[in-house]
Amino acid sequence: MTVKWFRITAIATLSTLSINSAMALPIDWTGTFGVDTTMISNMRRTNDTITDAEKPLPNDPAGSTRNGTQGIRSGDNGATFQTYVFKLNPQIIVNDGVTLKGELSSGYLRGGFAGDNSTTTADGSGNNTYFYTSSAQRSALNVNQMYMELYADTALVKIGRMSKHYGLGVVWDNGNDSWDRFFTMYDGIEAQMTIGNFSLTPYYAKISSYNNGKTGGAGSEPAGGWDVREMGLTAQYDNKNRDFVVSILYAKRSSERKASFYKTNEADTDTVATGAERGKTSVTVIEPYFSKKWNKFKIAGEASLQSGDYGNVYGSAERASKLSASAYIVDATYDLNPKWDMGIKAGQISGDKGSSNKFEAAYLHPNYQIAELMFRYYYPGFTEGGRSIFDSSITNTRFFKFLGNYKTDKWTWKSALIMASAMETAKAGKRGYHHEENYSFNSTQKQNDDMGYELDFGFDYRWNPNVTISGGYGYWFVGDYYKFTNSSDTLSLNNVHGGSLKATLEF
Repeated sequence: MTVKWFRITAIATLSTLSINSAMALPIDWTGTFGVDTTMISNMRRTNDTITDAEKPLPNDPAGSTRNGTQGIRSGDNGATFQTYVFKLNPQIIVNDGVTLKGELSSGYLRGGFAGDNSTTTADGSGNNTYFYTSSAQRSALNVNQMYMELYADTALVKIGRMSKHYGLGVVWDNGNDSWDRFFTMYDGIEAQMTIGNFSLTPYYAKISSYNNGKTGGAGSEPAGGWDVREMGLTAQYDNKNRDFVVSILYAKRSSERKASFYKTNEADTDTVATGAERGKTSVTVIEPYFSKKWNKFKIAGEASLQSGDYGNVYGSAERASKLSASAYIVDATYDLNPKWDMGIKAGQISGDKGSSNKFEAAYLHPNYQIAELMFRYYYPGFTEGGRSIFDSSITNTRFFKFLGNYKTDKWTWKSALIMASAMETAKAGKRGYHHEENYSFNSTQKQNDDMGYELDFGFDYRWNPNVTISGGYGYWFVGDYYKFTNSSDTLSLNNVHGGSLKATLEF
């Protein structure tokens, strides 16, 4: 009996010690869960019929031509969809010198569509699947980030898979906002060294290391020919007493010849089919940024200057390109009183002419958006597929946004006016560039530069400290830029309008 009780006591003691040992590493959990519903009318921007001959899909047979039309292939002209986002951020404090941080999410783009893949098999199983459904197969748990923070006397070092943010999030965005579906991800190391108000942050990262166009067999191994690397340095002066920040980022990104992370945009023959490799690239990005606040007024600005060897972006070795792109953003706000504030955002993002040996278009991060409808969605994706409807970047435009907000304890009412015009347009007798779908073409007509203007209205209601109910509505008066078909028979335009409702839980 004594031996039996000894064994029981020993097991209980070891169990207790194990539990205490495990609990010695506290884990903090934060995250976001949100659901929304969206309705958009006239998302094709026209009711005109667009045939296969006028607008081939990217995988149509060789010989199908692309002529730069702004028309979107015929299909439903209204969109109704519901999505969700889910982000879970664990933080494990290992000891005083190291913390493990991460981000987990489900589905694709940190979430997915409601009703996605809701049948038992790919093609269904007859009428018996009407009530018998299974969960979406694309909702697997993804490890988006996992890195350790090492605290030293001279630097804060991060090692692992991490997000990166800089300035206004024009190019580098960490995706920390609740409904950010994208983020800048690096597998690498960075060290932030701070002395007083000054800091230096050098970093090195691997962006891609294998042929991500294949999932198995030859070419799927992590060979050096598919490498994409980036190294850079951020220097910053941050005076919190004066609410003043000024910084500059220098980054160098290079890719090897076979890197499928970057692809050619289109063959010089204007046909859909192209098998040319992008080739090696070596791009330099320089981004100055500043932010200053005086009592009720705050202004921030950022520029992105991109240059270097951009590879065979047009799909032909004879037209290997240099990159020469730029973007300039200014953001100013003024607090009239505790309830009202107003502001202006302005930007100029370069476009590509399509006719030189330089690629001149800059593309902002998909998280950086200025309107409910304009630039927010990849509109061809609604009827043509090809990529996510959320994978849309502001490019080739000069825009102005005037905004005003009214705030109470629980409510925030928002309104905005956005105006935009194109930096580069098609010109008769020259090559042009289709910035939304990324290919060059021979133009026979002149294209207008008016992208239109938009009126937005929205609200946020703070249900409780963790839950926010939001709504928004936009009406886009579509400009004549979108009439272009590269023929004398232009499109008749319809204005786009729509809105969404969101419920967001933050914890």
